[in-house]
Amino acid sequence: MNVYTACVKSFLLLSLGSLVRAEEQAPVLMQTSPMASGGKVVLFLLLVVGLILGLAWLVNKTRVGQFASQGQHLKTLAVLPLGQREKVAIIQAGDQQLVIGVTPNGINTLATLDQPLPEVEQKPADFADILRKAVRK
Repeated sequence: MNVYTACVKSFLLLSLGSLVRAEEQAPVLMQTSPMASGGKVVLFLLLVVGLILGLAWLVNKTRVGQFASQGQHLKTLAVLPLGQREKVAIIQAGDQQLVIGVTPNGINTLATLDQPLPEVEQKPADFADILRKAVRK
């Protein structure tokens, strides 16, 4: 199940539950003050934002475990974009390092490196760093 489907299902369940409760409490809502309904709106908004953040955290945690075992024999070491849809990449396939060209029409092997490049351990980009770079521009 993807994130979009999970979010839509959660939203529909919450919406239907709210509609049923609203119909049951219709006479009570007519007697409440506007400030009380404003508080309910804020509470519901916090609930929805919390649900979105919780689902994002869950997807992030499950995705890490999903791809950890797949990248043992094939790794992308470097990528250089040459145009909008063309790039050159260096990949590690077992003990070999290959230089490949990627275009919309296909992927071609350009060279096999005789001397392998040293592997540099890169950590994934932190959201805070990405946000700082975007704000500086």
